[in-house]
Amino acid sequence: MILKGSQRGNGADLAIHLMNSFDNERVEIAEVYGTVAGDLYGAFAEFEAVAAGTKAKQYLYSLSINPPSALTREQYFACVQAIENRLGLTDQPRAVVFHVKRDAGGEAREHCHVVWSRIDSAQMKAIHMGHDHSRLMDLACELAHKYGLALSPGLQAWEARQKRDLGKLEPTFAERAQQKNTGITPEQRRAEITAAYERSDSVAAFRAALAQKGYVLAKGDRRGLVIVDRHGAVHSLSRYIKGHTAKAIRERLAFNHDALPTVEQAKEHVRDRERKLAEKQQQAQAADAAGEKAAQAKQQRREELRRRAGAGLARRHEQRRTDLRGKEQQLLVRQQAERMALHAAQKAESGGILFRVRTAVAELVGRTPALRSVLGPLQKMTKLDPRERHDLERGALERRHERERKDFDREKRMLARLETRERQALEKALRQREKQAEKIQGQARQAFDEAAHDQVVRTATGIEEGELQVQFNDAAEFVEGAGKDGGDDDDRAPSWKQRGEKEGVRRRPRRGQGVRRPRD
Repeated sequence: MILKGSQRGNGADLAIHLMNSFDNERVEIAEVYGTVAGDLYGAFAEFEAVAAGTKAKQYLYSLSINPPSALTREQYFACVQAIENRLGLTDQPRAVVFHVKRDAGGEAREHCHVVWSRIDSAQMKAIHMGHDHSRLMDLACELAHKYGLALSPGLQAWEARQKRDLGKLEPTFAERAQQKNTGITPEQRRAEITAAYERSDSVAAFRAALAQKGYVLAKGDRRGLVIVDRHGAVHSLSRYIKGHTAKAIRERLAFNHDALPTVEQAKEHVRDRERKLAEKQQQAQAADAAGEKAAQAKQQRREELRRRAGAGLARRHEQRRTDLRGKEQQLLVRQQAERMALHAAQKAESGGILFRVRTAVAELVGRTPALRSVLGPLQKMTKLDPRERHDLERGALERRHERERKDFDREKRMLARLETRERQALEKALRQREKQAEKIQGQARQAFDEAAHDQVVRTATGIEEGELQVQFNDAAEFVEGAGKDGGDDDDRAPSWKQRGEKEGVRRRPRRGQGVRRPRD
């Protein structure tokens, strides 16, 4: 069982993320506890309203529960209860959401998200969440043993209290998001930066080695030196150099940092470089007619994929809007029926003898000053005038209807934001597919170009037929016809053996023959 928790704010964005049905096959809101609203958007808005009375910015604690095998709902809620007791969040308002998502193997797996409010409303201060990572690791081991779940290698190492591998880079949530967008893992980035650092003997060489990999060394706003990658993301230098301490890195790179660009300048440099590369690629594609046709075909496939994926999402959005319009129609019909029923009841009551008598008495008391001074307060306390009671009933009904309309408007706004988030997720997934397809196509094209280049080098030797023999004889100083019958031995070109003895090259002995070494 894997437990991952973090403190955060911006509850509205978290509610939209948890309600995103594009990235998840099924979304189930199992529980909303401690709030008036019954939906995530309204509940997190109440959490934020309570936090406004404190100085806390991260007023939420978000936790994901990912077991290696399926659990029942009773086991999930037992885990949630144990977790909030261990973290000190007992009886805090919370929301529980279940997601079903397919893994890399295509198997549907269920996991759970729990979001608590960190604000103690009795004391109006945030609950301290110190050492929550260690507590969650211990609790994950305990719950895994309790429900017979297999421990991951990391939990096994934690349980055995082994020494943690300091060389292993544990990615953060931001690094995981960058990996999802770019396809580059933090370990790959760390290996590239470490290799550039270790093979460089000076600062200039280190900057040049980083530039070859697409990185820019810059001075940070809060840290000494940072690295800006080709996607514009900023990384800590000491974090991505393996096997070297931060002190050793500072001593080796001790120079005037004013010569380095700032983070914004480095980002602008990266954008310019990527823009130039993109322009060169566009020029190459424009010059190549076959490449242009391939681009057109790729665009058609992209639009077809976008149309198919968008059609499914549009049907899902239309179904939600249809359900919402049905609920709105039911609400309007019910409110209209309640207003008509109240009006009919009051109309029927106003025609009765008792209503007319009480109305006449109330008017008499209102016209007579003596009676008004004596019976006026009693009349207001007892609601003797039935018309006042009718006004109160109509006002109460209108206020309740107004609250219901506001709740429904809030639900419509949340649905609009949810549709926007799902469309963004669709565009993001399509862009990732396009990047992967372009990467595979680029690798195939590079392999084809290299194979074609090798074939051209092998065939284009530039030596005519018979010319190779002439070049070989010239290099060996061989005179054709010398040393034959009728020739002079002095005009004969030296043999390979004579030339070797003259230049001091010893002849290689035949198999089975030894070489007698000269004595010193």
